[in-house]
Amino acid sequence: MIEYKDRRESARTSQQSHAICPAGKGRMCNALIRTPSQQVAVGRRECLSVFGNDYPTPDGTGVRDYIHVDDLAEGHICALEKLFTMDGGCIIHNLGSGTGYSVLEMVKAFEEACGKKIAYKIVDRRPGDLGTVIANAAKAKADFGWQTKRGLKEMCESAWKWQSNNPYGYEDGPGKELCALALCKRK
Repeated sequence: MIEYKDRRESARTSQQSHAICPAGKGRMCNALIRTPSQQVAVGRRECLSVFGNDYPTPDGTGVRDYIHVDDLAEGHICALEKLFTMDGGCIIHNLGSGTGYSVLEMVKAFEEACGKKIAYKIVDRRPGDLGTVIANAAKAKADFGWQTKRGLKEMCESAWKWQSNNPYGYEDGPGKELCALALCKRK
């Protein structure tokens, strides 16, 4: 929810895909390709857990409308610009691409982006998960001309570029505390 004086914008987003998340230090956005797949690729995790393979989808895995975090940021900027032209009130928009990708399609795309095989295992569904969740962002396009610009390939390449340059996210790598402690003791 974005508030400016007496004006409000609520933007429901699809799955965000990138390496940086406003949620906090060391966290990344998309629940699929963020931490688990990226951590498998950099060797921090043994494998990715795929929650269910018996959904009514082409490959049986969940389908989601993933969105690049840069597209998400641009959508919020468009919403704020619209909000600044209003005298008051509330506007609500969905931000998404309108295109769904299955978990296994995301795994394959991330493998292509990083040049590595992503180990995964099929595990039980999580309670409450739906087979397919895709956003209808037609109102955002009509109201302020916003639509996604980046596709699956760009999402995965961007995520891999960030993760490969920051294998421990915003956290320090292993042993850094010990090195700092050793330096303190030498003084």
